[in-house]
Amino acid sequence: MIYIVIFIGGAIGGGLRYLSSFIISSNTFPFSTLSVNLIGALLMGICSTYFIKYFKKHPYIQKMITTGFLGALTTYSSLSLETIHLLKSGQFILAFTYVTISIILGFIFVALGYKKGTEEK
Repeated sequence: MIYIVIFIGGAIGGGLRYLSSFIISSNTFPFSTLSVNLIGALLMGICSTYFIKYFKKHPYIQKMITTGFLGALTTYSSLSLETIHLLKSGQFILAFTYVTISIILGFIFVALGYKKGTEEK
């Protein structure tokens, strides 16, 4: 059963990831991947804290959201490939900026989400 819920979450997350590439398109900078990765990082921080408490009796829902949905929505492989494309086209500063922003803001967004998820209501 756990595989089915992860698959469903992954299908939704992957579909939204693909849709985001049409909504947020740029020929000069991979804003789409950066956006979904940062949103996913924020949501992962929230989900890994709040949902663990909230869905303690329903671990399948938590796995569907974190492993399935957010795992498919965010993508390290796209970040890597887009960085290679930037490097091959001679845009070294842009490639460095993209990786740096992705990593640093990714950590910050997870931390913010984690903090938000642990706040008492």
